[in-house]
Amino acid sequence: MRNKTRDLFKNRWVRIVCYGLLLGLLCQVYISPFAYTSYVVSLGTPAVNALLLFQPELPVLPLLSIMSAVACLLRGTVGAVGNTGFMSMFLPALFYYGIYSILVSILFRIFNHARKFHLMMGMIVCDCAANAVQLALMGHPEGKAVIYSVLISVIRGAFVWLLYCMYEWEHLYLRKKEHQSHYAQLNQIVTDIYAESFYLKKSMEDLNELTRKSHQLYEDLESRGQDGQQALEIAREAHEIRKDYQRVAEGFSALIHEHEEKSMKLSAVLQIIEDNTKRQMAQRGKLLTFQVRLNTEMQIQHYYDLFTILNNLLVNSMDACEAGGHIGLSAEKQDRMLVLTVTDDGCGIDPDMQEYIWGAGFSTKYDKETGQMSTGIGLCHVANVVQYLGGMVELKSQPGKGSEFQIMLPAEAL
Repeated sequence: MRNKTRDLFKNRWVRIVCYGLLLGLLCQVYISPFAYTSYVVSLGTPAVNALLLFQPELPVLPLLSIMSAVACLLRGTVGAVGNTGFMSMFLPALFYYGIYSILVSILFRIFNHARKFHLMMGMIVCDCAANAVQLALMGHPEGKAVIYSVLISVIRGAFVWLLYCMYEWEHLYLRKKEHQSHYAQLNQIVTDIYAESFYLKKSMEDLNELTRKSHQLYEDLESRGQDGQQALEIAREAHEIRKDYQRVAEGFSALIHEHEEKSMKLSAVLQIIEDNTKRQMAQRGKLLTFQVRLNTEMQIQHYYDLFTILNNLLVNSMDACEAGGHIGLSAEKQDRMLVLTVTDDGCGIDPDMQEYIWGAGFSTKYDKETGQMSTGIGLCHVANVVQYLGGMVELKSQPGKGSEFQIMLPAEAL
C-alpha cells in the first residue's frame, strides 16, 4: 500500500493537484488588517512563493489555478456560513488570486531561468500589484490602504526569502562538511599508499645494492677460477624482483599524482589531520580530548610526508592514553625550521626502551583478541621520513606521565 501511494505521488499531475489543494487550504489561514473584513492577508501567498522557489520546474499556471479555485470557493463558503455573504468573500479572493496567478504565471514563463533572487523580487511585485487591483475593485483605492498592502507584501516576501536563504545556507554547510569528510578520507588513503610507496622505493634501493654485490661476488669468484653461477643467479633474480617492484611503485605514483594537489596550506593539512584523528577516536570509542594549535602559516608541497609523520604519532598517542586523556598537536616556525609537537598524557615510554623504538619491528602493542604483536614500523617510518626531509626528531617521555615528540623540519624542504 505504501509503495502504491509513493508511486502515485511520483506522478507530476497528482503532485500538482495535491499541492494546489494544500495551498488552497493554507489560504484560509488569514488575518484582517483593515476595518473592511473582505480584505485579508493569508498564509497561502508566502507558501506558494516558497514552493516555487524550491521547485521552479512546476507548471505554474495549473498549480495556481487549482489553488485559486479552492481558495475562492472555501473563502465564499466561510462567508456564507458566517452570514457575511458568499459573494462578499468570494469576489475579493477572486480578484486577488486571479490577478496574482496570471502575473506570476507570466513572470515564470518569461524569466524562468532567472536567478532565484530576481524571481522572488518579481513575486513580491506581483503580490503588490494584485493587492492594489483588489483594493481598487473593492472600492478602497485610497493611498494609505495601498501603502499598507505593499508593506505587507514586502514583509512576507522578505520572510519567505529569509527562510529560503537559511535552507540554502544549511544545505551548503552540510554539502561542505560532506565534501571535507570525503576529501579527508581520500587524503588518508593516498597517504597510506604514499607510505607504502616510500618503503617500496627503499626496498628497490636495497635490491639494487643486492644486485650490485651479487654481481661483484660473481666476478670475484670467476676471477679466482671458482663457480660463480649461483651468485649470478641471485643477481638476476634480485633484478627481476626490482623490476616488479618498480612497476608497482610507478602505479602507486600515478595514483598519488592523480589525486594530489601541488601544495596545501599548513592550516589545511592540520585541519584534515584533526578531522581524521577525531574520526578515529570516535570509531575506536576513545573518550579523549584533542587540541590543535597553529602559530604559523606556510605552503607545504610535501604534505603527504606530514600526514605520514603526524598520523603515526597521533595513533600511538591514542593507544597510549586511557579514557579522559588528552592529546595535543602544535605547529610553529623557529628560525628556518617548522617545529611540530605531539604530546599526550598517556602511559609514557620507559627510558631503557626509548633508544629502540625507532627500529623496524620494535613494538610493545599487541592485539588483545589474537595476541598478535603489532608490526612495529610506525615510528621507524616516522624516523625514515624525517631523515629523508633533512630534519630531526626528539622524544621526551616519563612512564605514567606521558610523552612529547618534537619534529623539526627545514621549512625549505617542505
